[in-house]
Amino acid sequence: MKFNYSIIFAIPLMMIMFLDPMYLELLSGNDEATLGSVLSVLVKLNAGIAFLYSAYRFQSMSPYMRLVFVLITLYVFGMCMESYYKYNSFFIYPHVFLRLLLFYFVFFIYTFYKNNDYLQLRYIINFILIGFVLNVVLIHPDALSISSFTHHERGVNATTMYMLVIPFLYFASKYLFEGGIYNLAMSFIVVLAIIFFQHRTVWVCMVCILALYVYLVKFKAETSVNFGKLVPIAFVIVVLAMVSSAFLFSTHPEIIAKIQENFSDIENPSGQGTTGGWRYNQFLSYLPFIQDNFLMGMRFEGFELPIQFYRDDIDAPVFEDGNGHHFHSFYVDVLFYVGLTGMVLFMMMQFYVVKKGFGRNVLNEKQIVILAFIVSGFVYGVSYILPYFFYAFLGLAIAYLEQAVPHHSFVLESVRRRKEALRNARANKISDLRSVTPH
Repeated sequence: MKFNYSIIFAIPLMMIMFLDPMYLELLSGNDEATLGSVLSVLVKLNAGIAFLYSAYRFQSMSPYMRLVFVLITLYVFGMCMESYYKYNSFFIYPHVFLRLLLFYFVFFIYTFYKNNDYLQLRYIINFILIGFVLNVVLIHPDALSISSFTHHERGVNATTMYMLVIPFLYFASKYLFEGGIYNLAMSFIVVLAIIFFQHRTVWVCMVCILALYVYLVKFKAETSVNFGKLVPIAFVIVVLAMVSSAFLFSTHPEIIAKIQENFSDIENPSGQGTTGGWRYNQFLSYLPFIQDNFLMGMRFEGFELPIQFYRDDIDAPVFEDGNGHHFHSFYVDVLFYVGLTGMVLFMMMQFYVVKKGFGRNVLNEKQIVILAFIVSGFVYGVSYILPYFFYAFLGLAIAYLEQAVPHHSFVLESVRRRKEALRNARANKISDLRSVTPH
């Protein structure tokens, strides 16, 4: 059996993707303590590797990314000095430091793939799909039932479902640009999985991604796309909707009620009793601390602060002290710990991707897929902490979008066509001579 060495170039990206609960649960099972311990070790190890590799490859960065790297490193250095001054330790609370150290994941992936465009996305897609299937079958088999759907027992983590958006974009893009029943079928399978596991934030991200993706393909794709290929998709959706509704809704009318409830929660995210309302109340509990420490955040004092978010029914903290505040919003988390300064440092990278992507006249298929996904992070971060793999794909997006724009030259194109015509004429002449030569 011949080994395809190109898979080696996917390893750095897989290293960070492996930090998702989808993979770690395969090692720890449902033991949260074991999962937490393994995750803590692997995150710190990956952050150390990311920093050292990024520093080693500093010269390969663009001037703008060097600036961001230096600013982040200065902030980390300042926190180390503060930690030593206050606690006689350079690294007192890793939980707080990770708010900045995770940014090095961006530089790690960016510097590795910047001048090394050998990554084949199919390896990443297979890695995601295999991990998802194994996780659902081995760890969360009970999640695959009508009862789990109607009782909102999702089982699978939100970050896992957000990662599943990447295979959807990949297969949908393959279908639009290349066609193929397999790509179309896989797109539908992934979408059905995302719908079934009911992470409404991921649903909203999907809608935003699709709208942006269609815009980018229509106005910036380097090759024209026939949007008539979407007609079969629309037809299949209508047929499946009619058949499934006739069967499922007649035998399980509670499904209709659950779907209506989900859309009602999306329309009224801060309503009483909704997860959006829960997040909103958590935000209000910490808003005074964010306002009082808006520029630099609370840092180590924030970690020491007792839990401020209380349950109304028992008048007790929602979480235990000493383990962080478990924010359910990226923006609240970053502003609370490292303030506006930390937020600006991250946004310097994310907005850089947006600027580079929308500033180009032409984008290739990979750039369109990765840009659409990265932009969805603005939405996902409202309801959840950005997952570890997002930083990795942000670095990949920067590497892709810093690639030189291909310049079309009519002179070079004419020369290329002339050479090709001469080669064909020479080949035809040789073929004719061989046909008349007696054997």
